[in-house]
Amino acid sequence: MGPKELTRKEREYLARRDEILQAALKLFSEKGYHQTSMSEIAKEAEFSIGSLYGFFKNKEELFFTLIKGEIEEIESRVAPKMSQEKDPRNKLRSLADSLFNYFEERWQAFTIFTMNHHDFPATLSSDLGKMIHSKQMDFLKTLTEIANQGIEQGIFRPLRPEEMALAFQGLINGSVFLWIASDRNYSLKERIPGILDIFYRGVLKS
Repeated sequence: MGPKELTRKEREYLARRDEILQAALKLFSEKGYHQTSMSEIAKEAEFSIGSLYGFFKNKEELFFTLIKGEIEEIESRVAPKMSQEKDPRNKLRSLADSLFNYFEERWQAFTIFTMNHHDFPATLSSDLGKMIHSKQMDFLKTLTEIANQGIEQGIFRPLRPEEMALAFQGLINGSVFLWIASDRNYSLKERIPGILDIFYRGVLKS
């Protein structure tokens, strides 16, 4: 049995909610979390403040929903492309390509979390922290499985797969942070060959 088809009312609800989330993303990325009010989000989305509270009970819930949705978007992009690949090297390249495509398109969502997390209320910080930690562990599990696959196929050296996964995750995360810090003045995707070269060959001259 396939997924349940949404009714028109449900589609309209989700479309209106998405309008609010996109308006919030714009304002959060421009002004920061603390400096953005619900009334400003309502105005940007062209909703009444009462209608806005019909979708989200407060700014914390709105922001959590926004970040959760972005993480789910990343997962929906990465998983299908990786599943098409058999070679673990191609899986890693596909993963990096999908992630960097996302960050180049949706950099605002990344910056509003990383640059404003000190402004978050304690409850929001805790909830976001738990969710992101869970997703990071899922990501490491996926990378570890790819490393194991490469070892079993005789492509990768028989090192600890968990440490290989951490090394690759570090290269990806570090590359994104440096890109944001540089005001995005180059293409992330252009860095993929170098990242893979460092991961596979290290930094010592042979």
